[in-house]
Amino acid sequence: MTSYPNRETSWHDNLIYALHIEAPEPDRGLLHSNLILDIDHIVEWVRDAGDGVKFRVAPATLTFHDVTDLCLAIDFRGDHRQSLNELSISSIDREEVETKGLEAYFNWVIELNLPSGGRITFGSSGYTQDLRAAPVLCDEQYLSASQRPNLILGGLSPR
Repeated sequence: MTSYPNRETSWHDNLIYALHIEAPEPDRGLLHSNLILDIDHIVEWVRDAGDGVKFRVAPATLTFHDVTDLCLAIDFRGDHRQSLNELSISSIDREEVETKGLEAYFNWVIELNLPSGGRITFGSSGYTQDLRAAPVLCDEQYLSASQRPNLILGGLSPR
């Protein structure tokens, strides 16, 4: 597992295939809230011998710490029935919030490619990203379900 605490990185076209809200549990000594995303992280875009591109993709857990003010705007409705799919990240941006001498805190915006117009916003002190397996060279920008390790949520299989 490789950890990237607060490293600048790009999540463009990364898929989110699981989302977990970790709420505080003071009785168990858990005082912080986290937003945890299981993603297919594109580690590298690789030019192939022709004019095409391949992708080094690794399953990763992206955890935002000390989360507040969570707003999920995800709408799969359309003219016809539309199945749920993984969410596709367009970008993740942050803006520092004035905290008057306290630790750094940020407003975060995750813009989604899929579903179109989707957005996740929240406040957070920062993030960590853990690669859960070595990157695999793929023709697509994502892993197949069989290439993903178990979900972080209770050890469930992805499909």
